[in-house]
Formats: sequence, structure tokens, C-alpha cells
Amino acid sequence: MNSDIHALLNLMYHVARHNPGRAKHWWIRVGTKDSDNALTVVGYVAGSLHGLGDDVNSLMYWDQGHGSNTDAADFITGVGRVTGRRR
Repeated sequence: MNSDIHALLNLMYHVARHNPGRAKHWWIRVGTKDSDNALTVVGYVAGSLHGLGDDVNSLMYWDQGHGSNTDAADFITGVGRVTGRRR
């Protein structure tokens, strides 16, 4: 794979550059049975962003697979908190 394309696909490539224009609020969810993402990678990303001072809300859904979404209402509430907008 071309190294430029690999960099575009790798979130940690961008996090490591401490880009001041990056998002500062993160909602990260993964199922513990996710077959597409390693839990260690998700933890590393969340920890790295937190270490940069970002607002990180991460959670692992127990016994769930890829694409789990069991707290959608909490996500909407979180977006309202960050943006100051309410439903």
C-alpha cells in the first residue's frame, strides 16, 4: 500500500501530529466481540486523545459486535452538551 494512503487511513498518524485543528470531543464505541477492530487499538486511540487534553467518551459494549449502538440517546445528549444545542 502506498505510504501516503496508509497515513490517510491511520487515525494515529494524525493524532501523533498533535494537529491543533482536530476535533476536541470524541465519542468512541466498540463491541467486545468486534471482529473488525482490536480492542487494544481502540484503547490506545482513546488514551492518546485523552493525553492531548481532548474530551474523550469511550465505552466497550460487552458481548457486542462491530457496529453496536446501544446508547444512541446518550450520543445525542452528548452532542447537545458539546454544541450547546438541545433537542
